[in-house]
Amino acid sequence: MPDEREPPVARRRRSEVKPLHRHRADIEALDARILDLVVKRLAAARAIGEFKSQRGIPMRNFEVEAQVCARLENLAVGSGQDRDLGRDLALFLIERSLETQAPILESAYAGDRLKALVIGGMGGMGRWVSGFLAGQGHDVWVLDPRRGDCPWPRAESLEEGVSRADLVVVSVPMSACARVLQEIAACRPSAVVAEICSLKGHLLATMERLREAGLRLVSFHPMFGPDVRMLSGRNIAVCTEGREEDRGLIKALFASTSADLVEMSVPEHDQRMAGVLGLSHLVNLAFARALSHSGREFGDLEAISGVTFRKQVATTRDVVGENPELYYEIQVLNAVTPETFSWMDRALAEYRDAVERGDESAFVALMCHGADYFGQS
Repeated sequence: MPDEREPPVARRRRSEVKPLHRHRADIEALDARILDLVVKRLAAARAIGEFKSQRGIPMRNFEVEAQVCARLENLAVGSGQDRDLGRDLALFLIERSLETQAPILESAYAGDRLKALVIGGMGGMGRWVSGFLAGQGHDVWVLDPRRGDCPWPRAESLEEGVSRADLVVVSVPMSACARVLQEIAACRPSAVVAEICSLKGHLLATMERLREAGLRLVSFHPMFGPDVRMLSGRNIAVCTEGREEDRGLIKALFASTSADLVEMSVPEHDQRMAGVLGLSHLVNLAFARALSHSGREFGDLEAISGVTFRKQVATTRDVVGENPELYYEIQVLNAVTPETFSWMDRALAEYRDAVERGDESAFVALMCHGADYFGQS
């Protein structure tokens, strides 16, 4: 019997609790079923990855991915839901499937097993390179003065490590790379030596001299950070300087992966990096600095932020949280950096001029030119 002394509002709320609990229990059960189905789907994706690896089939098939998107979009519409629900689900499942297949396919290597020395193997990219090579079945040693747990054996010295290596990968700060390359050359290695600096121009004279002295030196640049989970959609720049057969060893390492190899000269590489790295870093660093000059606490701005602001802040957070010494070197060691600053100065001056003159047509023209540049017109 209900307690007649209980207020009506309290009775109504109590009566609503049981149905709410039942609904939440239904959702919990559905969540468990959904997760179980996703796990089973990923197991099937892994089996497909193993099949592709055995037969040398590329990881990504964009036609099949488009079919998955269309199928789930149609199922969503047929269930009375928005088409975007099906597409978002399809993209999530495709990405997770690729992440499941990536370690299988990216560990494939058709060449001989190498003995590899990674100099700077305790750093971010050094660890990534070491793990990638070990995953392909190569014997990996690390040379790095930094202490700490290391998953791979450590070389006792540069001379000892270089003497037994088929491949030496140099992953050290850009300002130290020339010195390290000269120390390697003094050991007279027979191995291919590959440096992975974000910029190459400051090394060009040293590299040319060492190649003339017999060092089998090549350059490549993974266009991603050490936290990358898969190589699908990632670019790796391979510089054209050096002997073709030595560059071929580097390209063979990534031939069975889903990474895109882009070949270019060292000068062309640094020209492109002025925009791809230098300018993009400067824009975000300047954005953070400009906000700090506004006199407003970030929390005040974040509390009323819109979509564009949140997207920009997300990217800027990543940039300002990176290694400041590395970002300084990316600016100071690129001969194109003065041009990069002039691009920014000119762009800001053009927009400032249009605003200060109240010239709407000029402002619109600038925005339209930007859309044209990105192929959005």
